[in-house]
Amino acid sequence: TNVVFIKDWSGADALVEKKVGGKFMMFDGWVKGTVIKVNDNELAYTWKPSGWDEETPASVVDYKLEALEHGTEVSVYHVNFPNKEEMESHKKGWEEHFFGPMGEYLANRNL
Repeated sequence: TNVVFIKDWSGADALVEKKVGGKFMMFDGWVKGTVIKVNDNELAYTWKPSGWDEETPASVVDYKLEALEHGTEVSVYHVNFPNKEEMESHKKGWEEHFFGPMGEYLANRNL
């Protein structure tokens, strides 16, 4: 949840206040939310893109970390989408805009 790291790989401003009730923002404010859980191996927050109607409830993103012999496994659960189209769009978006760029960033740092 280091915002400098997030900005480095995403190329956009971010904010994660590491406390329950803290503010969350990524991709220059395209998505905002509120931290609902934070501890050593889990971070959860609400997720509401700017394009969703004001009446549309926020979805929830929950990251869980598990230490393995050669690294850490990250599980991401993203639930409570307003419709199937948003679910499918975000499924692609996690790879295209989050894990893909992060993986490229980390791979290039290790060269």
